[in-house]
Amino acid sequence: MPVAKIGDINLSYEVHGKGQPLILITGFASAQNMWYAQVRAFSKIYRVVTFDNRGFGKSDKPPGPYTTKMLAGDAIALMDHLGIKKAHILGGSMGGMAAQETAIGHPERLDKLILSSTSAGGQPLRDMLFGLIEAATPGWSRSRPDLASANLQRFMVAMASRSFNGMLYRVLIMPLVKLQAALGRAKVPVGQLEAMLSHNAMDRLDKIQAPTLVLTGSQDRLMPPHSAEELASRIKGAKLVVIDRGAHALGGQRFNKEVLSFLGSK
Repeated sequence: MPVAKIGDINLSYEVHGKGQPLILITGFASAQNMWYAQVRAFSKIYRVVTFDNRGFGKSDKPPGPYTTKMLAGDAIALMDHLGIKKAHILGGSMGGMAAQETAIGHPERLDKLILSSTSAGGQPLRDMLFGLIEAATPGWSRSRPDLASANLQRFMVAMASRSFNGMLYRVLIMPLVKLQAALGRAKVPVGQLEAMLSHNAMDRLDKIQAPTLVLTGSQDRLMPPHSAEELASRIKGAKLVVIDRGAHALGGQRFNKEVLSFLGSK
């Protein structure tokens, strides 16, 4: 995989296809190969750019804390590296938070914006994340949010178990996640977790100028549909699509169809 020098770190990235640029920003603790099915579908029409966020995958992992503005800055810097002046941007979960910051801070760099399975942040997101950490670490309290003392291996299991709803994932993926955590090998990007905990774009969403699609799954157990509804209600002209029986980890044929339809519309 090629590597781009972004400030003082290296970002691992890939480019597929030709056409109008489409940047895909991954979620928490996810490598760019999470977009495998989307790259296959979207690269037939678009120049699709994927990358590993700082703190995970094959990109550098400097110590945190990170912010979603920092992650947005990485995406813009990668666009500069590739000579891309303007692009569609799709962000999932934490990547959707970075995409919000990109649209707010760099409106001239966006054509269209797609926010999937994500949140505007603030106290509701902090409550959800702190709740999972407290459940994973008996005696840990959000009143003294020292992440170093939390059982983040068990937290990763909780995050994964709420990201997928299908039987296939429960039978095949969850046993592997639990085994890795039990062995202390689950990769926990603490800097990315800190970025989510500090994200709050609620009062700035009205600054987003790009045409926006907000996607959510009706059975998202991490960032439920009301998070998407609030996003869409605060972004002028945003279109909200709820995918029936969709989990937090969206990405099936319906997801691809909605994205392509939105990008292809005038």
